[in-house]
Amino acid sequence: MVGKIFIAATNGPDNPEKAILPFRVANTAFVADPEEVVVMLLDAGVLLARKGVAEHVVYGNWNLKELIKNFLDAGGELLICSPCLEVRGIDESELIDGAVITGGTEFILRAVDAEVVSVF
Repeated sequence: MVGKIFIAATNGPDNPEKAILPFRVANTAFVADPEEVVVMLLDAGVLLARKGVAEHVVYGNWNLKELIKNFLDAGGELLICSPCLEVRGIDESELIDGAVITGGTEFILRAVDAEVVSVF
């Protein structure tokens, strides 16, 4: 069994390949039966959690909306950087269901506690 996996995602919808990659990795991670899989959206990555955005982020055969749904349905945790939302003027009511707003301290705590940390 794999322990905790923490993935930080910083790319927004303007770069579909890099925006989708963290969720491809996160969904694949469930095959290893991890203790937990967390994706935290930071910087431009927070734009991916806005309602109506993910369905337009497509790369190859992958659609971000489906990847996020599969990730959440599998028990993944989706954290969103509060200062990153604030600087972009995004309100909590604009976010998809399942998104949890948190700050930089949580980023550090999750990264320190994880056995695997990836940043995209």
